[in-house]
Amino acid sequence: MNTTTTSNEFLSEMSLLMGLPQGGATALQDSSAFWGPGGLLCRLQMQHDGAVTAVRPQVLLPMLARELAGLRVEQMMAMQQAVMLEYGWMLGLSSEGMLQLSPLKWIEQPSDAVAALDLGHAVGMQALESLFVDEDEETDDGAELDAAKLSPNVGSFSDLADEFDMPWDEAGSARAKRPTLH
Repeated sequence: MNTTTTSNEFLSEMSLLMGLPQGGATALQDSSAFWGPGGLLCRLQMQHDGAVTAVRPQVLLPMLARELAGLRVEQMMAMQQAVMLEYGWMLGLSSEGMLQLSPLKWIEQPSDAVAALDLGHAVGMQALESLFVDEDEETDDGAELDAAKLSPNVGSFSDLADEFDMPWDEAGSARAKRPTLH
């Protein structure tokens, strides 16, 4: 069995599971962008290893990384940590400079790849909600990330902070300040 046949079968099954019309597998070709669940732009990175085809779904968020500044950078980093710890996904940068979510592991089953696209969409929508502020709210330049929305096992933004950077310990006592490097 050649890898093209295996890839086509994999993509055809994904297309069927996603409810795409007949011939929809061509829209899922390696590195071709397509509209995924909920209207986010997606693409599949493919890997062929003998008779096994595996994919790594990529969910592109409609936000350029260069648009992030101030507190939003901190929120994005906390979000990246929560997404990685809870789901094994990476919030990173696409080749177009957009924020992108993708699993760290390759997925070998079409049904698992479709489920991963659904998960990526849900996490992506939460990420966008966390990074954009209602115009009615008064904040510096971003809303505080509620990591509990991403995962019930992860607490608020302050819970995600590295203890070394926290100016107090668990008992509330002040810690020595981090040295300033010049």
